[in-house]
Amino acid sequence: MDIYELCGYSAGILFASSLIPQVYKSFKTKELNDISIIWQLIFILALVLGIIYSYHNDLKPIYICSFIELLLMIILLLLKINSIIICKNKINTENNEIP
Repeated sequence: MDIYELCGYSAGILFASSLIPQVYKSFKTKELNDISIIWQLIFILALVLGIIYSYHNDLKPIYICSFIELLLMIILLLLKINSIIICKNKINTENNEIP
């Protein structure tokens, strides 16, 4: 492994690990109102396209770390969808209550 490959793996690890605090915070607090679902979908699409490109060109530091980022973004997206469902159920329950 040369210095450039080491830089690639290091960058990928840092990019992927930068999502961990957000996923953890979102999981613990269940507060995802400030996270845009459109941003998440665009980010996921970009990761998938990047993985295809880097796999085709055998850029292991990129596609390995991008796959980890993709998994974290899917978790975050699922948390966001769950948050939306819970919020809608709560609103429906409150609207159906008799005063």
